[in-house]
Amino acid sequence: MRRITLLCLISTFLFAAFDASAAQNVDSLLFEAAKRERIVFEAQSPVEVNEALIEKADLYKQAGLYSEALKTLERVRLYLVKSDLRSEIIIQKSLCAYLDADYDASISYLEELGVQTEYVEPKLKKDWIGMALTFLVPAGYIYAGAPGEGAVSTALNAGSVAWIVLNLNAGLPVTALLGGALALSYTFLGAQERVAELIAIHNSSKVSEAKRDAAAKALLGLL
Repeated sequence: MRRITLLCLISTFLFAAFDASAAQNVDSLLFEAAKRERIVFEAQSPVEVNEALIEKADLYKQAGLYSEALKTLERVRLYLVKSDLRSEIIIQKSLCAYLDADYDASISYLEELGVQTEYVEPKLKKDWIGMALTFLVPAGYIYAGAPGEGAVSTALNAGSVAWIVLNLNAGLPVTALLGGALALSYTFLGAQERVAELIAIHNSSKVSEAKRDAAAKALLGLL
């Protein structure tokens, strides 16, 4: 038992030390990036500015700050850069956008270089089908890829119907209508909104995945 406790303590210490080291490394990179920005401010020529910005962008990339790296590369004056280095900078822009999960921007930079990606519009779910299927609980949810939520919706609808039937049998039509009918209306309309939302999320995810794969394949061919 003592041995296990000792191993756990050692592991905790090592992980803490690793985290501290990683944080210290990032701080060091950001400090160096700040120094490059100082060089940009004090530079006497646009060429010096470009060199400092390229170095700063690389430091941001090493720190995992891809959005900041891309913003920095956008400040580079490409008309002062040789053609071969200009292409490399645009590739790095595309890579930073990709690593920042901005696949549209990544593809756009590749197209700027004349690189055609193999993006193919994925098969998407239809909103009108989802809306139509909500009348067949829980078919709409199943179509949207959320059968678990469909089961919950079915239970809520069944509960609403049961409430209506029980109150009607008890001679309480007003309670049945105000309680069960309103609840049923709410759960049904809520199901339509939720199915539409799930379909939108599904379609957005599919498009994003397709663009990610297309950008990745093109970048691998350039790097």
